[in-house]
Amino acid sequence: MASIIPTALRSSAKIACVRPVILARAPSLPPTCSFTRQASSSSSSFGLRAPAPEAHPLSYKDGAIPYRTVQLVDPSTNHLLEPQLLRSILSTYDQSTHSLVLVNVDKEIPIVKLINKLEERNKERDSEEKAKLKKRMSMEEKEVQISWQSAQGDLLHKLQLAKSLLEKGDRVQIVFANRKRGESIPENKKMEIVSMFHEALEGVVGKRWKDDDKQRGLWVMYYNPLEITRNQVQNKVKEQETNKKMEKYQKKEERRRKEEERRAKAEARAKAEAEVGGGVGKGGII
Repeated sequence: MASIIPTALRSSAKIACVRPVILARAPSLPPTCSFTRQASSSSSSFGLRAPAPEAHPLSYKDGAIPYRTVQLVDPSTNHLLEPQLLRSILSTYDQSTHSLVLVNVDKEIPIVKLINKLEERNKERDSEEKAKLKKRMSMEEKEVQISWQSAQGDLLHKLQLAKSLLEKGDRVQIVFANRKRGESIPENKKMEIVSMFHEALEGVVGKRWKDDDKQRGLWVMYYNPLEITRNQVQNKVKEQETNKKMEKYQKKEERRRKEEERRAKAEARAKAEAEVGGGVGKGGII
């Protein structure tokens, strides 16, 4: 039967069989941003991690700087040089000792600056030391709590505590209050206690910087250390810091001196060995 089918019909039959197989064009995917947004919104349900935030523009350094053309700050004049290719700058310095950093990306052409890594570390170290020194010299606020029902010995102990805190240069709040389920103390007794503290502190180790606060059995006194005490404390801290730096410098110099001595001995030994070897070579072995 196949032999009696004309050739033309066979060709058309093949075409007819092929045509239904051709699929309609698949619809295009939605834009990448919307697809990413959908994925990120459902990332928690699939246990996926959210994408890391972009790095700050000024955090890029050296070859990671994402700009082709930049303006360099002249290290000697601190003025801007003419715009140039980033790669032409990268080949002019040693990245083990220096680093090229972005300092401004708001201009039409980003601005970069070459920094010395050692100098930058020293600046950071100095800044940290200054912050620590400032914290040590700052005035902290302390509180001394006293009950009206305290015995004389307890009152004297708290008075000594307040004096010691003021002598250290701290600000002190002295809080008088009733003890829970304590006996009622008459007003004249309270005045005696307050007067005892005031006479022992005012002008001796401290000075009130704020009026007393009185309300519902509470009586709060506010004392600052004397200015001379503050100056003494600050000078003491500075002296300690200076001594610490001097000790550190002396240890560093001692290490350097020992290293130089070891190097000199090694060079002398090498020179002596070379001279001995040269003498043997000239005179021969006897």
